[in-house]
Amino acid sequence: MSDVHVRAATPGDSRCIAHVHVQSWREARTAQVPGALVEQLDVELSESRWAARLRGEAPPGAERLGDAWVAVVDDRVIGFASGGPTRDADRPRSESELYALYVLASHYGTGAGAALLQAAVGTGAASLWVLSDNERALAFYAKHGFAPDGAARADERWGGSLTELRLAR
Repeated sequence: MSDVHVRAATPGDSRCIAHVHVQSWREARTAQVPGALVEQLDVELSESRWAARLRGEAPPGAERLGDAWVAVVDDRVIGFASGGPTRDADRPRSESELYALYVLASHYGTGAGAALLQAAVGTGAASLWVLSDNERALAFYAKHGFAPDGAARADERWGGSLTELRLAR
């Protein structure tokens, strides 16, 4: 397998990021998220939101995310991450937050996730939110020094039917 290269995302990456975003949800979240909800994920909507985010705008119906990076193998985007300052009022303002990290299942174990995590939040104090029953993600983040800090919330994007845990290091 070819080497993974991580670089800053550009507006021209929005279609590729949207594809990875939707495909990753379909690959990794089907056990946690009801299938009918996963099927509602839309590449075109995701693309328009990512294009706006990568231009530094807040897309309609979605939040603006911080800086974004893509993982590329053989000129193909196979993952992405976004991070910036923590959005949680009870965390130190100097702390970073990982807003998103997605890698296509065919590239699990290649180092793409670790490289994206490093690009998004470095090695210092950081936090993130993850679905409570996403065992693969929990193990990945534990390997990189993250542990639950006691905070939990209902994920309103899915009608409040899922629980997210905050992890911190």
